[in-house]
Amino acid sequence: MQGARAYDVVVGADRAHAHRPDGPAPVPAGWAGPEGPALDPATWPRSPRTRQPMIHCATLELPPEYRRRSPDLVAVSVFEWVDETGFLPAPAFVTEALADPAPTDPFWQDVAASRPHEHAHVLCDQDTGCFYAVVLLTRDELTGPRTARPRLNPVVDETEHVDPPARERFGLFGDLYLVERDDPNAGRVPVDWPEDGDDGYVKVDDCYERFASTHLGGTFMDPFGMGNRTASPWYLEVHRLGGLWVGDDENLLVDLAADEPIVHR
Repeated sequence: MQGARAYDVVVGADRAHAHRPDGPAPVPAGWAGPEGPALDPATWPRSPRTRQPMIHCATLELPPEYRRRSPDLVAVSVFEWVDETGFLPAPAFVTEALADPAPTDPFWQDVAASRPHEHAHVLCDQDTGCFYAVVLLTRDELTGPRTARPRLNPVVDETEHVDPPARERFGLFGDLYLVERDDPNAGRVPVDWPEDGDDGYVKVDDCYERFASTHLGGTFMDPFGMGNRTASPWYLEVHRLGGLWVGDDENLLVDLAADEPIVHR
């Protein structure tokens, strides 16, 4: 699409400047780490199964052409919660607590006061049981004081992981930068192979040398392919950003033009 741009998402100023030293200057665009944006704590995404507050992975300011839902929704936040059995019913202690009309435990009081964010989407990966959430943000939510994750329930189900080991092993935390790609597929619908694409989709043989796996638009980077996923050209592909490890092998795909933006497997 003429005039469309694609961007790599890079953690840290030094990495960003080294990523494409002869290209356009990196643009500061958010952060990766445990602090969330300026959300009302009552709207912080929670596990639908046990109501634990999810882990904030990253918040990214979107270029204007990627604000597809509304020009007033200027950024996106990504959350995760590792639960090996997220597709199963809630354990008994959760069911019992939710049935209490006047909880005295502080955690369950927080749960009783919680409500969904109007621009949030939560999805369970039916293969791994893990939960992922995306929240589209207003300018005030992006630029306001960062918020700490709400209190955890000290009673954790045996299949939940409060501090996933992959975050410590693979996580990169810090300021995020957008680095414009020299990508022939900017503005095109992502596909696995050029022959499957329309509108002149180009095979980029050296994409893994040229581009980052976490990016906005352009050439699709997941080496395992699209699978059953489809997305518009205005998508975010996330790989290990802020310690996010999606399904162990596959990347998280977020279609920023869709009402339910998380597109998994």
